[in-house]
Amino acid sequence: MKKPRVLLTYIESGMGHIMSMKAIAESLEKYYPNQLELLNVEVMKDGNEKTRIDFEKFLCDCTKLTNKSKAFGMGIFAFLEGAGNRHFMRLVHKTLFRKASNSTIEEMRKYNPDVIVSTHYFITYCAVELKKRYMPNLIVITYNPDNNVHMWWDNRSDLFINNNEMACDEAIRHRKFNFSNVRRVYFTARDEVAKASETKEFYRKKYNIDNKFTVCIADGAYASAKAKKYCNKLLKIKIPINILLIAGKNEKCYKYFMNKKKKLKDNINLEVFKFTPLAYELYGASDIFITKAGPNAILDSLFMGTPVCVDYYAHPIEKATTKLFVNELHCGIKVFNAQKIRKKIEYLYNHPLFLEELQKNIKKSVDKNNNGGKQIADLIMNEIKK
Repeated sequence: MKKPRVLLTYIESGMGHIMSMKAIAESLEKYYPNQLELLNVEVMKDGNEKTRIDFEKFLCDCTKLTNKSKAFGMGIFAFLEGAGNRHFMRLVHKTLFRKASNSTIEEMRKYNPDVIVSTHYFITYCAVELKKRYMPNLIVITYNPDNNVHMWWDNRSDLFINNNEMACDEAIRHRKFNFSNVRRVYFTARDEVAKASETKEFYRKKYNIDNKFTVCIADGAYASAKAKKYCNKLLKIKIPINILLIAGKNEKCYKYFMNKKKKLKDNINLEVFKFTPLAYELYGASDIFITKAGPNAILDSLFMGTPVCVDYYAHPIEKATTKLFVNELHCGIKVFNAQKIRKKIEYLYNHPLFLEELQKNIKKSVDKNNNGGKQIADLIMNEIKK
């Protein structure tokens, strides 16, 4: 019999959507290697078609702008809520973004898939339209990597999978999803993160970091939010400290802090890193991870057992992430004022029992051995069998 063709779609708008899809792909490859034909496709880049390439760049630019301007992030969500949410979004993609939408639909159509798996609202919309226009038997499965359900998500997926109860409830009660299509799974961990079980000392030795109190600082893939400001504040701290600054794809930020390395006091060791898929190892080497409330980065840190310090949230998605992991699960703290970060890190340094409590809360709430990727793979297989 012909194996069902499962199209696994990768799109960049920040790196969280890609990392979540990678976790799903690894689980499908591990548990159903002989039952499915898996097609890993960078749907916006494949074919080198300018319309799709430009639209993906537009999405990335919007993400960067959101990180820089909270007013923009919160404002665009408020505008779309008031404009009619998902119905308005469909209209926008059929008019203003029609060329990009149609190009993406045709790109996916050429693979003749039986199933399309999405982790991004735009791909879900295009997959649903592909089903509606040309392929009525197509199965559209969406994994929402965010911790809430915003108005951009199309509610016509055959399965809409979330990683927490609050998001499922929002999808059904507020976004009018069919309750029979909504599922909940554990948080998803990529295979490399799930298997990363070495000690803090091991990762420090690997990166030539000594045993001082260690802080990692990052702001997603583009380091365009508060990382620079908070790192500069910590360069004035008086305790012995290692600071691991991940500049990501921001070359300007990387060069800025490489120059700073030459002018530091003896109590501070600054290490600067470009974008790396092994960032989770740097989290594992740290005592605290300072970051904006990106769901993927926070989860990776918690999977490594390292508490987080949220310094910024750009829009309702990241606000929901802060609420879940800081306010409800107590796996970290929040410090939204850069003037206070030095005193807060000094407090953590002088009160190790407080950090231990955060670590205990992580163990209670986040277990990378209960991997949502396996649950999603099972849900996909069950939907195909139906």
